[in-house]
Amino acid sequence: MSLEIFIGAGVAPTAANADAFSTGTQSLLFNGLNAVWKAADARLFSLETPLSDATTCDVCAPATCASGIAALSPTGVSLCTERIADCGADGIQATRAALKAKQVAFFGAGEDIDAADQPFFFVRHGVRVGIYAVCESERASATEHKAGANPLDLVNLSDRIREIKSNCDRLIVLYHGGKEGYPYPTPMEQKVCRKIAECGASLVLSQGSHTIGCSERWNNTTIVYGQGGFISEKTNAFAQNGLLVRYTIGDYGADTVGFVPVVAAGGGAAIADEAASAAMMEGFQKRSVRVRVEGFVPARYDTLTETAS
Repeated sequence: MSLEIFIGAGVAPTAANADAFSTGTQSLLFNGLNAVWKAADARLFSLETPLSDATTCDVCAPATCASGIAALSPTGVSLCTERIADCGADGIQATRAALKAKQVAFFGAGEDIDAADQPFFFVRHGVRVGIYAVCESERASATEHKAGANPLDLVNLSDRIREIKSNCDRLIVLYHGGKEGYPYPTPMEQKVCRKIAECGASLVLSQGSHTIGCSERWNNTTIVYGQGGFISEKTNAFAQNGLLVRYTIGDYGADTVGFVPVVAAGGGAAIADEAASAAMMEGFQKRSVRVRVEGFVPARYDTLTETAS
C-alpha cells in the first residue's frame, strides 16, 4: 500500500486571518483543497510566526490561533523558521505550549539546541518516516543556553543526517534557507542540500525563499528549492502562490514527488485554477532545467549580487 504525504510551505496567522485561525471552525482551504489535503496519509508544514499573547512582541499571532493550526490536521509542524525567535524564549515557549494544548506535534525549535535538534518520527502503513529541520538564519538559532530554531551546523550535519536516517525508512529534511524572493538556490544552499541528499535523505525541501523556485535530482533524491507560500497574507506577489509537495512512498521503494499549485484566497489557500497552475508549473520546470546545468547557480547568483551592489 502506498503512503501519501503532503508538505506545505509556511503558514502565517496574521491580523487578516486571525479570526479564522482562532475559532478553528472556519476552513482556510478552498476550491477543493481541504478534501485533497485531508485525504493524505500525513500532512506537514512550517509555522512562520510565534503564537503568543505577549504585548511586547508585534510580530506574533495570538495563542488562540493554535486552534486553526490544529484544524488543518497536521501530522507535525516545523517551528524551524527564521521568525520563530522574534519574541524571544518566552515566545517559543508560548508557541510550544499553545500547540501542545491542541495536541499538535511540533519539532525544530526549543528551549535550547538539544531540544531544537530533535527529529520527528511517525509511522504510516508500516513505514517509519523521519523529519529533520534546520534553519540557516543565525539570529533565530538555538544554542546551549538560548531558545531558538535548530541551526545549520555544517560541521556535524552529515553525521547527523546519517544517524537519523539509520532510525527510519524515509527521511524528509526541511531546510529553511536561501534568499528571499529568489527562485534559484544560492551556491551554498545548493551545496548543502546536495550534501544532505548524499548522506541519505529521501527528500529535501528548501523553504526559506518564500517563492516558487525549481528542483533537481541528486543522488537519486529530489531537492526542491523554494515552495512559495501556503497560508499567508504577505502582500509580496511571489508569496501569494505556492506548491504543495505530494510525496508518495510506493511499494518496493518506488517513490514519486508531485506538486499541487495553490494560491492565496480568503485568508487561506485554494487550489490554483487551470491557467494559474499551468503558468506556475511552466516557470518551475524551466528553472528546474537551468538549475541542473553545471555552473549555472554560481554564475546566476554572481549576476544578482553585482546588480544589487
